[in-house]
Amino acid sequence: MPQVLKPELRARILSAGLEVFAAQGYLGATMTAIAEQAGLGAASLYRYFPSKAELFEAAITPELAARFERLLEQRVAALAEQPATAPFAPSSDYGAEMLEFWLEHRLAVVVLLDRAQGSAYEHYGERFVSLLLKSTLQQIRKTGPNVRITPAARLVLARIFESTRTTLASILAHSDQPRVLREAIEAFWSYQIPGLHGFARWVQKV
Repeated sequence: MPQVLKPELRARILSAGLEVFAAQGYLGATMTAIAEQAGLGAASLYRYFPSKAELFEAAITPELAARFERLLEQRVAALAEQPATAPFAPSSDYGAEMLEFWLEHRLAVVVLLDRAQGSAYEHYGERFVSLLLKSTLQQIRKTGPNVRITPAARLVLARIFESTRTTLASILAHSDQPRVLREAIEAFWSYQIPGLHGFARWVQKV
């Protein structure tokens, strides 16, 4: 008689998988650790997911990753359309929508931003940085006809957004309380946005 797989047990395994992937990264995670987190024996886990790669894809689906990237692209496009007189100002509802997505899929976002090395999404964090860099350079160039982005300026801005990527992942990994996360992310943006304004002013003087 074929074994009946229970939806509630599958959901528990996926939740445990996200916890372990977020804590240890894809490369560091093991099926044994995921089974222990789920309160199961390894044999039971393998009946649901024959491999770590299959479990990972079920926990962080292509649809979820694509939605995150789509929200990011919409947010970046909205920022790029801002007038030169107010670069980096809060804009549209896309930022709020992306924050809600981060809160709803907290652990998956942590993995995509910073813990996906060795998986199909190992370049996701690079894509995140690239989109932010492209948008910011577009905004800076709009501030004046003679603005020149030097290699040093591009290097520094890329490092700023690498730090943004890892900081956001760290914040989201720190707590599962939405209020705490909202406050922490708001505090981070209160530091980041003035810093980008200062960077833009410096570039105009180079």
